[in-house]
Amino acid sequence: MLIFLYLVLFMKTRNAGFTLVELLVVIAIIGVLIALLLPAVQQAREAARRSQCVNNLKQHGLGLHNFHDTYLRLPPGTSNNRPPFGTATSNKWGSTWMVHLLPYVELGNVYDLIDLSEHWNEGSVSDACGADAGSPVFGIYECPSASVSQELSSHEVKTMIADYISIAGVVNGFAGVTGATENATTVGNAAMNGVLYYNSKTNFAHVTDGTSNTMMVSEVGAWLKNASGTKVDYRSTTYGFNMGTIGNNDNKTTLPNSTSGRCFNTASLRYSINQIEPFDSACDPDGVCSNFGNNSPLRSDHPGGVNVLFVDGSVHFIPETIDLATFGNLGVRNDGNVVQLP
Repeated sequence: MLIFLYLVLFMKTRNAGFTLVELLVVIAIIGVLIALLLPAVQQAREAARRSQCVNNLKQHGLGLHNFHDTYLRLPPGTSNNRPPFGTATSNKWGSTWMVHLLPYVELGNVYDLIDLSEHWNEGSVSDACGADAGSPVFGIYECPSASVSQELSSHEVKTMIADYISIAGVVNGFAGVTGATENATTVGNAAMNGVLYYNSKTNFAHVTDGTSNTMMVSEVGAWLKNASGTKVDYRSTTYGFNMGTIGNNDNKTTLPNSTSGRCFNTASLRYSINQIEPFDSACDPDGVCSNFGNNSPLRSDHPGGVNVLFVDGSVHFIPETIDLATFGNLGVRNDGNVVQLP
């Protein structure tokens, strides 16, 4: 409008063309307007991306509730494919909660191709999600706000890397949590006081702190940094969204104190939200690495925090400034310390 009025004024008062000064003034006005509008456009784009991330989490919640209605329990956060999590007759590098969720997020055709009696890192399962299937990227496991590019796992079975992670609980001693049940492994401690952990069979009755007060799935699609300050992508980049845990040769929740205790695609909370540095390139002692450790911090590229799915199916934005004691209590299902959301 200002530019239009400016042009009209000079058209009425002059018959000649515009002078160089007048053109420069118009260009300057346009530049100022662009500078004013650009942040608003960027904010609108981020709002749309964040809305999609929230919608994905809501779809996860609906799928997990439908799974619970079918099996009277939630899927395991990560498993070794021994019954009832699969049909393996010995422990395998099994499947994650995202694999078990596929039939409940309109990807049942993919799930039907998966062989739950085998290792995920063998070619026998690639027909479902790997190279033979064109290495698909499933939008429901991708957050468009994530600054890390959507890539495929580095293993021969090329599967997508998810921007979401299940919450196994909180490690003992973090955020004031004491008496926690957990597995000590050489790649970080693996909690069992949350909802979706190794070989878990959690149902809603087990969430005695309240389904509206217990976290279940979070975003994790942001860069971390190693001790040298270099950006590193530590979202299960070796194997992708599908990889579970080999564990022990049974269907119990006990893990070996070795690298077989790596719990892919599920996190035992040990760090504050958006703590992005520094992490060692090896899983030990941080419990965080690309060949996945157990203690990956919750993180996102949304300014100031992460979106988290709670057991009741609601999604809340948890600020990175949250009191650590409150954060810890939200990660535990049954410690009796019921807290209100910030």
